Amino acid sequence: MDIERLDYRSLIVFESVARHLNAGLAANELGMSSSTVSRHMGNLREVFEDVLFIRRSQGFIPTDKAMEMLPTVQRLIQSYGELRKAHTRFDPRTAKEHFTIYAYNEFTYVTNKTVHEVILPQAPQLSFEVRTLSSDCSRAIENGDIDFAVVYENFGGSKLVADLISPTEEMYLVAREGHPVFHDEITLEGLCRFPYFELDNYDDIPCPLLAQVASKQGLSVKVAGYTDNLAALSRHLLDSSAIAMSCNAFTRDYLKLVKRMRTCRLPDEITQLLIGQIDVGRTVGNYLVYSSINQSACHDWVKQQLLNSLRTQWYEALEKGPKPL
Repeated sequence: MDIERLDYRSLIVFESVARHLNAGLAANELGMSSSTVSRHMGNLREVFEDVLFIRRSQGFIPTDKAMEMLPTVQRLIQSYGELRKAHTRFDPRTAKEHFTIYAYNEFTYVTNKTVHEVILPQAPQLSFEVRTLSSDCSRAIENGDIDFAVVYENFGGSKLVADLISPTEEMYLVAREGHPVFHDEITLEGLCRFPYFELDNYDDIPCPLLAQVASKQGLSVKVAGYTDNLAALSRHLLDSSAIAMSCNAFTRDYLKLVKRMRTCRLPDEITQLLIGQIDVGRTVGNYLVYSSINQSACHDWVKQQLLNSLRTQWYEALEKGPKPL
């Protein structure tokens, strides 16, 4: 075994192939050609005197030797990343990486605002793709196909890292101007009198929180429909007697711009009942999620810019919010 021939890039290739069990996916993740991945794998096979991965129709199967090596390789890559982060000076003006960001509909505006008003003026050679998230992208984030996602608390993945942007502390009632729901004190019984339209993201909550709380109180709610689109929600509410709810300050800011739409903050006791239905093992709120495999200084810098700006915008939006009726 000629261990002196081992190099860092080959270890990166090994870890990626072991995770994807596919050389093509590893090449895409690492920005390499397939022939470059093959060359690194050939080097690894010679160094460790083992084929490491057996090709099958459904993909690669790691050998026993590869499975034994993987934890050590992962530790070496992590240590290298920590060394690079601690001792490499990052200059955003010369960085040239590309980042893909997915965000729920409510977060796309503020995410784009952060990119164009905060990040690009400091790092003009970076490029970004900001897309609306409408399905569970945990695997794509873990694999590095998506660099960042701005999501609510309901996500999972063993290789995901999550930083809390803001906890959910307020919830808002939404309906058309002049809706009778605004005529009296807001109570749970009063809310249940009207059809309810759920603003939902890819069915991450199987039953609306209002329906869950109502059921426990011996009440019922007619669910008029579901949508993950703010513009569609606005049309539904303007054209009917339905009401909706949101826990997002950015959603409320958008809806305030829609003519004849009204929002108000729900009473604290109702908010606590609704939030109490969410139990996913982490603080209920908004998160920036990314993969643990990315250790680049540029990625870390972009992450911090996103966190700082989104947090600032969130609390600015809260400060100018409406009070309960």
